[in-house]
Amino acid sequence: MKIPVVMMIAVTALAACKRAPQEAADLAPVKEVVAGTPMIDFKSTEAHFSCRAPRDWGLREKHIDSSKGAVFVGPAGPAGLGLSYISILKYPESEPQYTDARKYAETFWEIDPRNKQPDITRQDIGGKSVLRFHQERPFYKPHSRKLEYVIRYDYALIPVQNGFYSIEHRAPVADHAATLPVFEAVVASFQPGS
Repeated sequence: MKIPVVMMIAVTALAACKRAPQEAADLAPVKEVVAGTPMIDFKSTEAHFSCRAPRDWGLREKHIDSSKGAVFVGPAGPAGLGLSYISILKYPESEPQYTDARKYAETFWEIDPRNKQPDITRQDIGGKSVLRFHQERPFYKPHSRKLEYVIRYDYALIPVQNGFYSIEHRAPVADHAATLPVFEAVVASFQPGS
């Protein structure tokens, strides 16, 4: 089973959760405001990375083993649309079969509705070589073929020694532009640990 499918199941479960208070995050000093979202410094000591993170989004490390990463769950979009989220996963800890970022990116045609390989580009961000691509996938009403909405997924893969980090942004297409700057701020500030 591919990790994006597993993530979709996990996010569906997250959609049923309300944002839990994060006392430490709520008290953390705001470092910048991106698209109206206060950003704080976040450090995952177990998954060995740091980045700017949206202070008011729910942190859901309990749904992903904190040695593998973290998920920041954003506000719900308009009625009927799913939540936005940004996840950071460390590979191969998340999925042992994936150790190479490029090879991982090249598997995404398998979950594309048209079996089309997304365009993979390389971008220099803060001195890091980052692989970028995106996909749009339909979300159907459970137990039916009725299209509810289309979800856009943006990926930034950051190779490191013995693996890579995947930073994923998921949002309904109608709400995508509102949370994309937050994702870009997370990617730009991302620092793998040693």
